[in-house]
Amino acid sequence: MVVGRTIRGLALAAALLAPLSVAQAETFSFVALGDTAYNPSVDYPVYEALIARINKAGPAFSIHVGDTWGALPCTEDQHRSILGWFAKYDHPVVYTPGDNEWADCRRPDVLEAYSRYVAKKATPADLALLMPLQGLDAGMTSAGYDDPIGSLGLIRKVFFAKPQSVGGKPMPLVRQPDVSTFKDTAENTRWEKGGVVFATISAPGSNNGFIMTSEARAAEAIARNRANIDWIKTTFADAKAKNAKAVVISLQAAMFDERDGGEFSGKAVRGGREGPYHWTVLAIRDLGGRFGKPVLVINGDDHDFIVDRPFMVSQGEMKPALYGNITRLQVYGAPELRAVKVGVDTDTPWVFSFEPLYN
Repeated sequence: MVVGRTIRGLALAAALLAPLSVAQAETFSFVALGDTAYNPSVDYPVYEALIARINKAGPAFSIHVGDTWGALPCTEDQHRSILGWFAKYDHPVVYTPGDNEWADCRRPDVLEAYSRYVAKKATPADLALLMPLQGLDAGMTSAGYDDPIGSLGLIRKVFFAKPQSVGGKPMPLVRQPDVSTFKDTAENTRWEKGGVVFATISAPGSNNGFIMTSEARAAEAIARNRANIDWIKTTFADAKAKNAKAVVISLQAAMFDERDGGEFSGKAVRGGREGPYHWTVLAIRDLGGRFGKPVLVINGDDHDFIVDRPFMVSQGEMKPALYGNITRLQVYGAPELRAVKVGVDTDTPWVFSFEPLYN
């Protein structure tokens, strides 16, 4: 009996000495989607049915990687209408903004004329409005844009005023301004579930919001990129401190081309060396490689479902590949309104599995 009590006492002592920040292994699922409802009259009924299908799947939460509309005015009313769509999910929704919601914002008259042009119903007045917006002179003045930086501010006001997700049942999130010196990027968030650390990064398509012909937009992009790199660093530091089983990073931009990336990455980084996505890829690549455990990067932007390893660099048949622990999930996009259910099982070496969801 003494021996038994001693063994039980040692077991209890070991449990008490174990790090309190390490979450127990847990099997769960979440849903990833993006690039939804570009054509409201056609897509909204499909999107509503997709939300119902997602709710039926019972995920712990959903991650929407941006582009909540195609070509609509970037007004506060429009942003709040998207907040209403997120409320249709019966669970938390973590949102990271896409380029259509701010970086690509165009004037309402330009959007209306362009919509008629795409539908082959353009009037002479439409063509007279659109043609001067093409070419060198228009590009140098950013003609046709409608205050993208102001729309990003609206997004932060509408979706990120509180340290929590959106959706029918919001959950707590850690916002970057609350725990760092970067005070603008409230859309950079982090949370934990079942031993996995999750984070969002504010990196949209359309060159990561960087435009050389606008000093204000260039300054915004530089500041946001610095905040993003800091958030990637602290995310992996947090995962290491908590002995996390895996890391998930979500952003909107499709950061890779199909070309060979040589020694830097398996696929070429969009925009080239030291381009708008270079530093984000470098940070995820190096810090994710050092982390060693499974890392999942989720993006939208290209409207095509892909699961691959674009960071991975081969060292030949005799050596293991570099950055092979980093997987990329690119979600579907309009007109294919579909989602991806991601299974998480930290008791397996691969952790993540993928299942398309659609009607």
